[in-house]
Formats: sequence, C-alpha cells, structure tokens
Amino acid sequence: MLGADHCFVVMAYKENPFLEDCILSLKAQTVPSSIVISTSTPNSHIDAVARRHGLKVSVNPVARGIGADWNYALQVAHARFVTLAHQDDRYGPEFVVKTVSAFRSTPDAVMAFTGAHQIDDAGCVRVSKVSAVKQLLLNLIAGRRAVISGLRGRLLLSFGNPISCSSVTFNRDRLQGFRFSEALASNLDWDAWVTFVRRGDALAYVPDRLVQRRYNNLTETAQLLRDGRRPAEDRAMFERLWPRPVSSILSRLYALGY
Repeated sequence: MLGADHCFVVMAYKENPFLEDCILSLKAQTVPSSIVISTSTPNSHIDAVARRHGLKVSVNPVARGIGADWNYALQVAHARFVTLAHQDDRYGPEFVVKTVSAFRSTPDAVMAFTGAHQIDDAGCVRVSKVSAVKQLLLNLIAGRRAVISGLRGRLLLSFGNPISCSSVTFNRDRLQGFRFSEALASNLDWDAWVTFVRRGDALAYVPDRLVQRRYNNLTETAQLLRDGRRPAEDRAMFERLWPRPVSSILSRLYALGY
C-alpha cells in the first residue's frame, strides 16, 4: 500500500485553533497514512485534540526554537517518507497518493513538493502578491516537470523561495544526516532546499495544488515580519546566492510582496 511508507508529523505549537482542521484533512486522505503530533509546547488543547483522534503526542524535551522543533519532528516518524504538516494548513485528499507516487517515479529524490493555495481563516482561497510571485516562478522555471535538479533547481531558488514548506515530504533514506539550521527562524526551509540542490539532490515535483496554506496575523510568518527577522534572513539568503549588488536589488523587490 502506498500509505504504508508515509507518515504525517503534525507540528503543533501552543493553542492553535486550526490544529483539528489540519488533522481532519490528514485523516481524509484517499490513501490512509499514519499521523503523529510533535510539540515543544505541550498543553491541554493539544492533548484534547489528540485524544479525540486517537493520536500520539511526542514532546520535544528541548525547546530551542523552530529549527530544533523541525529536526525533532523528522526523528519522530519511522516511515521512509515524512511530511512535516503545519498546524495552520489543510491537505487535499490526494496529497499522499500523488506525493508517494512521485517518489516511486523518482526514487532517488531527497524530497517531493506540491503546489499550494493560500487561504484565509475561513478557508477561502486568497491571492497575495507574494503567493502570485511564487506561483509565477514555479510556472516559468519548474513548469510541469516531474523532477527539478541541477541548474534548474538553482535557478528556481535564486529569486526567492517558491516551495511551500508544508507541501514538502522528505525521503529519509536520502537525507544523509541532514539537519535544519537552528540559527534561522524564517528561512530554514529555503536554506534546506538550496543545500539539497547544491549537493546534487533531485527534487520531485507535483504541480497540483494539494496544500492550502493559511496566513493571518497569528502565524509565525506574520510574527517574523513584524520583528524584522524575515527581511533580514531574506537579505542573507540572496547574498548567499548572488553578488552583493544583485542581491540587494532582489531582496528589495522580494520585500514588496510582504
């Protein structure tokens, strides 16, 4: 069975009102997959949701920030393919079957990612400047290709990060000891994708928009924008990818989408 090789690890944080909505979308997959909740902020809300759905809660004993939480979540699951599900987001019913099928077509891929929609609190699709730009990058550079690697992979990631982190599933057999940076708060995902591409890994791509990403003032992304960490980390990533005069222009253009 396709789902036997896959596991969702739901990264729960504090008392999020959308946690149960996320879990319901995972349980509605056309191909069943195991689900585990991971958290560094255990509380009665998370426990109650877990009990209602018969899920295990695995508590990270060391709360060192988002990078440590993501690294811990990767270790919680023992399946070959692991999706770090974000508690604010919803997953389309064919997410597992299409993602695992992508890995079967490209078994050496280190990760697979899908397209995504942005939604509001009510679950209605909304289009922001940044989501439109990310989709444009995917359309122009990735197109309908099933595999992204090499020069095309570098190009895809050089003008921003169009890959939705909650749509990514990892092939644990190909991670080669990889760990997310614990020094970053915003761009640990972009940093990871660049690391994979630079070391020669292939990325499997499912163009279908199978994830609905929720954005509001309560999300971590919104907080990172308010405290200035997101713009600072964006500048650092562009400086890593381009000479300084070019990186300065690109970071300013990218910031227009905030």
